[in-house]
Amino acid sequence: MTRAIRVAVSAAVSVALLAGGPATAAAAAAPPGLSISIHNESGSVRSGDHLSYAATLRNDGTAAVDGRLVVTVPAYARITGATGGDLDGSDASWTVEVPAGSSVTKKVSATLGDIPRGEVRVTTLVSLYLGDAPQPAIRSAEADAIAGVTDPARAVGEQPVGPGTAAPVALAWIEVGAAAVLVAAVVVVAWRFGRRRGHP
Repeated sequence: MTRAIRVAVSAAVSVALLAGGPATAAAAAAPPGLSISIHNESGSVRSGDHLSYAATLRNDGTAAVDGRLVVTVPAYARITGATGGDLDGSDASWTVEVPAGSSVTKKVSATLGDIPRGEVRVTTLVSLYLGDAPQPAIRSAEADAIAGVTDPARAVGEQPVGPGTAAPVALAWIEVGAAAVLVAAVVVVAWRFGRRRGHP
């Protein structure tokens, strides 16, 4: 392999790793045994409803975990209660420390405003941020059905994808795939260039 080809491959592989890096780093940041969930009792919701959420962080690992637990309601909802939490727009947050083998639950109440036309689910997120990380180490969602609205994913027997869950993983794989194509293209171009220099 000529030097030009080696340099081209090295550069292209670096691009591929950078494309997949953020998602990989976010997933690896969650300590082993950590799980998170959010739930409310509503079967389906409509504009004006008052909702009560319970967000639970469970630590089945071997070391205590501390961080910032954040519940994020949709932009068209208003948080009306979050005992002991800090409110900032659509977010309610708490500083939490969960010993090994324990869990912590925080409750949030919210009122829905007018649900925008085209929405198929009312999705509320719960996330755990460790240290100063800008991305959550772990995240989950509650996606409530909207009364009178058919969810296309549910209609074909699939689970709806909530923001910040499966969608970023899928996007990361798309980015990695695109980077792999770039690697192949660069290798072919470099190889042809090397052949031309060796055979005038």
